[in-house]
Amino acid sequence: MMIIVGSCTKLILLLTAVVAILQIIHLVLLNHLDSLRFQNKVLIGTKESSVSPELEIRSLFSQLQSTLKNKHILDSTGVFRIANVERLSSKRTTYSVPTPDLTLVTQCSFDHIFKLVPLSKRWQGAISVAVFAEEKDIYDALWKIAHLLSCYQVFKENITFSIVSPVPSQSITPSTIPNIVGDETCNFQKEEHVQNYAFTQRYPNNLLRNVARRASYSEFVMVIDIDIMPSENLRQDFLLFATQKGLFKKNHVYDKTAFVVPAFEAKDNVEPPLHKAQLISLVETGEIRPFYSQICPKCQALTNYEAWLNEPIGAELAPIYDVIWKDPWEPFYIVRNNAPLYDERFKQYGFNRISQVCELHVAGYTFFILNNAFLIHKGFKTLDSFHEDIEKDQNNNRHLFRQFKAELKFKYIDSSRRCY
Repeated sequence: MMIIVGSCTKLILLLTAVVAILQIIHLVLLNHLDSLRFQNKVLIGTKESSVSPELEIRSLFSQLQSTLKNKHILDSTGVFRIANVERLSSKRTTYSVPTPDLTLVTQCSFDHIFKLVPLSKRWQGAISVAVFAEEKDIYDALWKIAHLLSCYQVFKENITFSIVSPVPSQSITPSTIPNIVGDETCNFQKEEHVQNYAFTQRYPNNLLRNVARRASYSEFVMVIDIDIMPSENLRQDFLLFATQKGLFKKNHVYDKTAFVVPAFEAKDNVEPPLHKAQLISLVETGEIRPFYSQICPKCQALTNYEAWLNEPIGAELAPIYDVIWKDPWEPFYIVRNNAPLYDERFKQYGFNRISQVCELHVAGYTFFILNNAFLIHKGFKTLDSFHEDIEKDQNNNRHLFRQFKAELKFKYIDSSRRCY
C-alpha cells in the first residue's frame, strides 16, 4: 500500500512539475508574441510606436521618394511619370484576380489631399487615389502623403496612393520637413484653399482616374472626385446587394451594368447627410439640391431626381429604374473594373467624364438608378466658382469630344448606339 501511495505522490509531483514548465513556456511565448506585436506596431506606425512622429514621417518620405525615383513608369505620351505606392500595412496581399469588393477611386491635386481624411472615415474600405503635383511641388506632395500615412493607420491598410507628376526637366532640391510635431502633426484643417485647375500644366484628370483605377484590385469601382462624399454604408450595402444577386459570379444579366448613384450638392456649412431620410429633409429646406442645378441642370436631368426622392426608402439597396443614356447626362456610378477606361486626351475642365459615360452607352451598358445610395458635393456649384479660363477649356474639349464620338463609330462598329 505504501508503495502505491509513494508512486502516486511521485506522479503528482511529476505532473505538477510538467504543468509548471508548460506555464513557463506559455508565458515565454506570450511575451515573445507581445514583443512581435509591439515591433509590428512600430513598423506600421500605430500610436504605441516608440518612433517619434517626425522620424516616422522622414522614413515614410524617404520610401515615397525612392518609389517615385526608381519605380515609376511613364504615361502613353511620355509627359508624366507615374509611381504606385503599395499599401504599407503588414496585411498587404498580391492579388492575381479581382477581389469581391468595391473600391472608391478618386483623384486630386496634392493641395486637396487632406480631404481623404473624412472620405476614408465615411467609406470604411479600399480607396485608390491618384495625386497630381507639378514638378516644383512634388516634394511638398510627398511630405503631405507621409504625414497622412503616419497619422492614420487606416491609410496604410485601405488606401493605395499613386503619384503623377510631369517628367522633371532638371534636378530638384528636396524641400525640408516642416517643424511640426506632437498634436499639430496630424492637424490638416489649416490647408489653404486652392482654386481647381490653377496649374501651369493642364490638369490631367482622366489620366489620374485611369491610374487610380488600374491600381485598384476589386471587382467593382466607383469613380468620384475628392470633394464628393458618399452616403453612409454605401460600400457595405452594395456588397450585400452584389452578393445576393451573384454579381461576383459570372453573371450575364449585370455584366454590362452601371449602377447610378444620384449626386447632390450641399451648402458649405451643411454636414453631408448619412442616409436618405436626412437628405430628403435637407432638400426640402433648400440646403441641398441636385448636383449641377445651376451650372448644367440637363447634365443630371436623366437621373430623375423627383422620382428618386419620392421613391420609398427600401430596406436594402436595390436598382429601381433604368435609364437610356442621352447627351449630356454624366452620372456617377458603380461599375465593373473592366469597363472602358477614360480617354486621357481630355484635360482641365469639360467633357472628361461624359466622354467615358458616352462610350459605356455605345459599348452596350445599361444604367440602373440605385434607391438609397447618394453622393454629396461639399458646396454649391456656381458660375463664379470656376477658374477664369473655363471657356477656353470648354471650347478645346468640345472639339475633342466631337472627334471622340466619331472615333467610337469605328471602335464599336457593330453597335447601333451613338452619342447623341
